[in-house]
Amino acid sequence: MTTFNLITGFLGSGKTTLLHHLLSELSQLKRIAVVQNEFAPTGVDGKELQQVNGEFKLLEINNGSVFCVCQLGSFVQQMQRLIVDYKPEIIFLETSGLADPISVVELLQTDELKDMVTLDKNICLVDAPNYFKGMNIVQRFKHQIMIADHIILNKTDLFEGDLQEVVESIRLLNPYAAIISTTYAHIGWTSFCDDQIQKGAAAERYIGVESEGRPDMVACVLRTHEKLAEEGLVAFLKELQQRCPRIKGYLNLKDGRVMLVHGVFHKLELSEIDNYTGPSELVAFGKELTIGELRRTFKRYVA
Repeated sequence: MTTFNLITGFLGSGKTTLLHHLLSELSQLKRIAVVQNEFAPTGVDGKELQQVNGEFKLLEINNGSVFCVCQLGSFVQQMQRLIVDYKPEIIFLETSGLADPISVVELLQTDELKDMVTLDKNICLVDAPNYFKGMNIVQRFKHQIMIADHIILNKTDLFEGDLQEVVESIRLLNPYAAIISTTYAHIGWTSFCDDQIQKGAAAERYIGVESEGRPDMVACVLRTHEKLAEEGLVAFLKELQQRCPRIKGYLNLKDGRVMLVHGVFHKLELSEIDNYTGPSELVAFGKELTIGELRRTFKRYVA
């Protein structure tokens, strides 16, 4: 039977980075499929993963959470096809940071999937410096923590203050999970193979609880062939960060370079890459954000 591993965490907590590490470790040993789920109509994380790790099957399910009623039927069908056609030994589901996975146990116990997959690892990443900010934004972030067997307290090198306060807050939400502190989501697969963990105990407390619907935060996608100068790029992203806690994607510069963008709250990371071809594609998450506003903001900096 295929083992199913859930990776959750709020926006920008390091889920894709963790997958990078796990695929580097496991993809030559196991037949692996990765399901990436995004609220936006498109996702950029799959492209990022495939640039570094090619030995896995990627399935992207966008424009809504697989835990919502609107996506449930489609997700079950796509999972069935994935298992029958590709026959993976391990499936990793990387959820959107806005997903509410509290119903994951029941999702995998549907008639169509219960004899095909079994829930193995239930992992939640926590962005230590932004933990309390995330807790104040959406309830579903709490749900991600509440059902996890393993909680990775990530970016501890950037944390200022008493980390024990974060640990104690997590423990109030979930007394069952193992909590592992790390940086850059750098953790090996064997760290999740702890026999002391009562697997599924946290998630099974919430059988019968329905996942929340779409959040009040929206994901807007900018896709364009227009290019920015580097100073325009930085100014554009800094303006977006005033209202968008998460920004990610690829942007083409006028000098021919391509920049990989990661913005989490007020922290911005830009890195030059050389193996991306295609238009600029940026996903921005914000409350009451519209595609029109995103495009108009970008246009101001093109000039």
